[in-house]
Amino acid sequence: MDKKLNIISLNKKAWNNVAEKYNNAEYSKLNPAFEFFCRELPEGGSILDVGSGTGLPFAKLFLEKGFNYLGVDISSQMIKIAGKNVPLANFKELSMTDLNFKNEFDGVFSHYSMLLLSPQLFQDVAKRVAKSLKGNGLFYLSLNEPRVKDTDLDEDVICEIMGETMYSRAYTEGEILDVFTPLGLKKLQIYRETQNSEEFGTEYMIVFVFQKIG
Repeated sequence: MDKKLNIISLNKKAWNNVAEKYNNAEYSKLNPAFEFFCRELPEGGSILDVGSGTGLPFAKLFLEKGFNYLGVDISSQMIKIAGKNVPLANFKELSMTDLNFKNEFDGVFSHYSMLLLSPQLFQDVAKRVAKSLKGNGLFYLSLNEPRVKDTDLDEDVICEIMGETMYSRAYTEGEILDVFTPLGLKKLQIYRETQNSEEFGTEYMIVFVFQKIG
């Protein structure tokens, strides 16, 4: 079994198992980068939510703002819960490693989903994200920065979250820019915030908003 399949199958199983627990967790707070992303999208624009989870709070918010929304998630249990939470939204069970859209979306949204990818898979999914966007489309990406600078980021990537074993990796600002800049995505905003929750502990969130050039 190759490394890709190991990571993807491990995380799929984990998120299926924690779906109900995650549905009862505290929602992520909205941040200025999220508001910027929504404000800069065209009215009624199309959004692809990569790792849509339970649909709350983001699918609900996107629909309330009048966007045309599609949420994809690797977890069938998450998709079931999302369908109940936000029945008017469109959800599809799909791994981000299998995205196959071309110039279809005004915005792609990834909140704490791409940190579940190894660097090799991250690069592959980044290409798929860039391909999914229309010209001048926007990409919102949030994940975690390392807690300690100059640490080996590929150590301790197999961790326990909400009682389940899964793969999760922190990424530096430099790593992210090195991946997306060559794909024709221009950085518009970076936002940082330290978050604390019972489910995830202390997280050093970094958020990017990119725009596809041309």
